[in-house]
Amino acid sequence: MTRPHLAAHLNEPAAPLIIAGHGTRDPQGAAAAFALVDLVRELLPGVRVSAGFVELTQPTIEESLSGALAEGATSAVVVPLMIGAGGHVQADIPEAIAAGRREHGQATVVYTRHLGAPANLIDAVHQRIRTAAEQWTPAQTCVVLVGRGCSVTEANADHVRLARVLEETGGYAQVIPGFIQVAKPSVDQALTAAYQGGARQIVVQPHY
Repeated sequence: MTRPHLAAHLNEPAAPLIIAGHGTRDPQGAAAAFALVDLVRELLPGVRVSAGFVELTQPTIEESLSGALAEGATSAVVVPLMIGAGGHVQADIPEAIAAGRREHGQATVVYTRHLGAPANLIDAVHQRIRTAAEQWTPAQTCVVLVGRGCSVTEANADHVRLARVLEETGGYAQVIPGFIQVAKPSVDQALTAAYQGGARQIVVQPHY
């Protein structure tokens, strides 16, 4: 995919950026999302940066995109703030983008890939595991890596693959993938498998 340019040339204003999150009923979760948007805004002076959400939190992606384009922008960039390529990334956000640009038919909207598992994100996961494990060495530690789980097989497979990457790069005794919904093993099943395999020092790492 061609990397999007925020401005075609110096005489044009930078294209607005919409960060597309999931949304949550938890006020702290919503506050964290908006704090991230504020940070990105600080890092990109001159760029209109706003949040939009699939559900539960306002504003919607459609509202944020339409609002940005209504201010005269001829293009915009939408970045999904999601680790995996599940149904929201593959269907819901594209549908929201289509709705948001419906009244701005001449506008160009670039939709970037999801976050995935870049090296710096993997490093952050290792840091969280080390913090939780405290004095345990990696070789003494079994990790249950908990993903959301969805109906998109490829997204679930990406989570299983990430568990293997973490195991090999972190030197843990084992990293077992688990899911909170739809896919198996469940968290209970993953914990049972870890215990039955001899693990007695287990870190549960959520990765959504």
